[in-house]
Amino acid sequence: MGKLRLDVDPKLELDRKLMSADQAASLVKSGEQVWIPSSHAPVTILAALAARGSQVRNVTLRSTILPDFGWFKREAMESFDVQIQYAVQPDARQALADRVIDFHPYSMIMQHKAADIGREESRPLDKLFIIVSPPDEHGWCCVGNACWDAVSSAKRASMVVAEMSESVVRTCGDSWLHISQIDALVRVDRPRALLAPLPAEFEACDRAIAANVKTLIRDGATIQIGLGSHTGSLPLLGAFDERNDLTYFGELTVPGLVDLARRGVINGKYGALHPNKFVASHIGNSLEDLDYIERNPAFELHSYEHTNDPRSVAAHDDVVAMNGALMVDLTGQVGVYALGPNVYTGLGGHLGFAMGAYLAKRGRYITILPASARGGKVSTIVPSFEKGQIISIPREIADTVVTDHGIAKLLGRSVRERALAMIECAAPEFRDELRFQAKKLYWP
Repeated sequence: MGKLRLDVDPKLELDRKLMSADQAASLVKSGEQVWIPSSHAPVTILAALAARGSQVRNVTLRSTILPDFGWFKREAMESFDVQIQYAVQPDARQALADRVIDFHPYSMIMQHKAADIGREESRPLDKLFIIVSPPDEHGWCCVGNACWDAVSSAKRASMVVAEMSESVVRTCGDSWLHISQIDALVRVDRPRALLAPLPAEFEACDRAIAANVKTLIRDGATIQIGLGSHTGSLPLLGAFDERNDLTYFGELTVPGLVDLARRGVINGKYGALHPNKFVASHIGNSLEDLDYIERNPAFELHSYEHTNDPRSVAAHDDVVAMNGALMVDLTGQVGVYALGPNVYTGLGGHLGFAMGAYLAKRGRYITILPASARGGKVSTIVPSFEKGQIISIPREIADTVVTDHGIAKLLGRSVRERALAMIECAAPEFRDELRFQAKKLYWP
């Protein structure tokens, strides 16, 4: 990253650093590591880099989510070593299954620790690819409503390469870099970045889940909601209606959260670290959201290295962390992102918020999932995990499980007590078999 210099002329600095996407892509050399922190990648530069595949070898591309520009194919492996943290796209899941790309089992906390402390197994962050706004009159560029770790990673990178677009939302918080800190800029025209737009309709199980969650939320609580089809509908289905003085401190937003702030339900009154603020590393699920948060000091963007840190989360005594899962066993072990050994999505901030809520004085960690899947054919509450299942959350910090059929409160309970509670929130058609298996596993 360039050295911060407030004495430069922003216009002259911009003119000096502007270049084409092809020129920006040519800055990446063989053997280097490129970090793309945002779920909204600088696609123009990435497409240009992919086109240079025959000219580079062993370029490591690390990203949260990475669109495929031809590097999900076996023949591209000599040029690009693709490493992702989320396999949300079908093509990425297939590439992982085919062993063409690699997976990073990070929980978005301490992601760069190995490099920060100089571990021999770490690799330098040679290039950082991000998205920014044009500089203001003082030379400051905003990373927008999708901050992630763009600003904090810029301090680690040897070179910062950015796509610059007028559409980037100017937000408040730790979401700005000075043009002197950016080494190369490519002017692009791109739409505003949205995350999990409003759903068209809701399932009956989501309505039941929201009703159950509502009973667990108290006035003055600090809430966090993870992305997912069943967690993402909670605000729109009234899980936080009739509550007062809520605080939001999370990684990202789901539809309806910004509107709760607009209505005063979320006001940050009891925010421990950022009083009277709505804090996340990605905010906005509609264009109306983005218009509302732009230059609005009530909303602050911060790196997920801050928002997802269990120590930050635990500072909020009454935090309620709500995140989705694929399955839970009778003892409270949680499978978040994999079916057996096969990666289906990513862990994201789930572990950090689970740990933080567990450590908070009156915190509650809620795992949310429908009681059945595949059209009701399989139970998501299972007696035990099969061999090879990736376990995301250990049973030692298991807390509360919410399904459409009930609430299992596991904190402070024995294995047998947990099994009985879990069976009661399973789908009724699977309970007899679960009881049978539980007796085999945990009773004499």
